[in-house]
Amino acid sequence: MKHIAKHLPHYFSLLGILIVGALAFVIFSYDKAFQLGVAIALATAYVAWGVIHHWLHRDLHLSVVIEYVVVACLGLFIVFSLILRS
Repeated sequence: MKHIAKHLPHYFSLLGILIVGALAFVIFSYDKAFQLGVAIALATAYVAWGVIHHWLHRDLHLSVVIEYVVVACLGLFIVFSLILRS
């Protein structure tokens, strides 16, 4: 529990990024191109958040960056396939 409390401000900022992205996604539901842009921006912000978080805690390694990029790409693949299916 102490580990979570130590990182709570970081997790709140990540939650804020995700909430703003989800709201933008819903607000601009009429514009698929803009939704794709929001998805790309959200994925980029997620990777940037992960890199900054691990850099601040001095445990940033190439494998961590690759993990964040892979998760972001997987999310983009899912969102793109859902948006472009129609």
